Amino acid sequence: MMLLFCKPNLPVSAGIALLDNAITRAIAKYMSTDFLLLVVQVMVIAIALVVSAIYISLFYKKRKYFYTRRIQKYLEPLISEILMEESGKLPGIERRIFRILNNSVAGQYAIDELVRCKKNFSGSVSASIVALYIQLGLKKLSQQKLANKKWHIKARGIQELYMMDQKDVLKTIYYNTNSRNEFVRMEAQTGVINLTGFAGLRFLDVISYPLTEWQQLKLLEQLKLYPEREGLSENIPKWLRSKNETVVIFALKLADEYQQFGVRDYVVGCLEHTNHSVRRQAIKTLLRLEDEETPAILLAYFNSEPFINQAFILDALRTLATGRETDFLIGLLDHPNDTIKLKAAVILAECFDEGLGILEKRGMEQPEPHQRIYSHVKTVK
Repeated sequence: MMLLFCKPNLPVSAGIALLDNAITRAIAKYMSTDFLLLVVQVMVIAIALVVSAIYISLFYKKRKYFYTRRIQKYLEPLISEILMEESGKLPGIERRIFRILNNSVAGQYAIDELVRCKKNFSGSVSASIVALYIQLGLKKLSQQKLANKKWHIKARGIQELYMMDQKDVLKTIYYNTNSRNEFVRMEAQTGVINLTGFAGLRFLDVISYPLTEWQQLKLLEQLKLYPEREGLSENIPKWLRSKNETVVIFALKLADEYQQFGVRDYVVGCLEHTNHSVRRQAIKTLLRLEDEETPAILLAYFNSEPFINQAFILDALRTLATGRETDFLIGLLDHPNDTIKLKAAVILAECFDEGLGILEKRGMEQPEPHQRIYSHVKTVK
């Protein structure tokens, strides 16, 4: 190849011959006996590794299946006897079951089965399942997971303990409500509420990490299971002053969900929060706690809000308009954003008797875009 570049006057046929020779030498080099032997050795090693991996995987699966079947053989009759026994008395337990449970696979299977059963029962049956969980030494296995550095194991241990109503570990679970790991703290927050109801919300006093939208939704759904709302009215004002913005948003949602009219003034105070997401939630909550002063309060903050909050206020005003907002809405017909203009026009037309007349007059004075807005509103009204 170098000859081709160094001797530009070389005949084409000679250049092709040199190229063929170079290719031939390369093929000969890589098709040599030593090279082929090396390739075969690499392939044999690769195949051996794959076969070994498959064998090990099958071995552990078979081993897991073996231990699962063994513990299942003893555990299912115990659970069945508990379900049939109305007195809540625990059945006798054979010693060999404890030896089987020394295997981690068997122990985890037993925990999973008891947790699954407890979800479906209450009263004495549920209490007996919890007692069996403790008597079999499974609680110790769950507690050991709390000290594990792997987040998924720690989170699983927390879940097992609160699902089995182990209130004596509440302090440890509460400590993890502010864990650096999102999944551990989510499980711990769920756990303290599961064990103590609304009182478990005290973790809102200390958490520095954000509450995700999903976690907020999950907690609100979970709280519906507890009719006693101890301390809620007293604590919401404190949470509304939290430095954690997501705690403030969640507290506003609590005030909304449980109609906490006593904290209305604190909600109004959140309209001055520096975070527009907090202000948007405050607007939503205020609409649920509304009175005759609510429209005036919202409109007082309207001009300082971003577009998304302004649009939300106007959407709410369609049901809250009192007749005192006419001048403000007429002023919005000159707003630089066409969406705001249209929303204001819709409210005028729907909520005020003279609304369509105002829009028609504006359309005659300023055809573009007010004539189009008037035509649209008249059509959809």
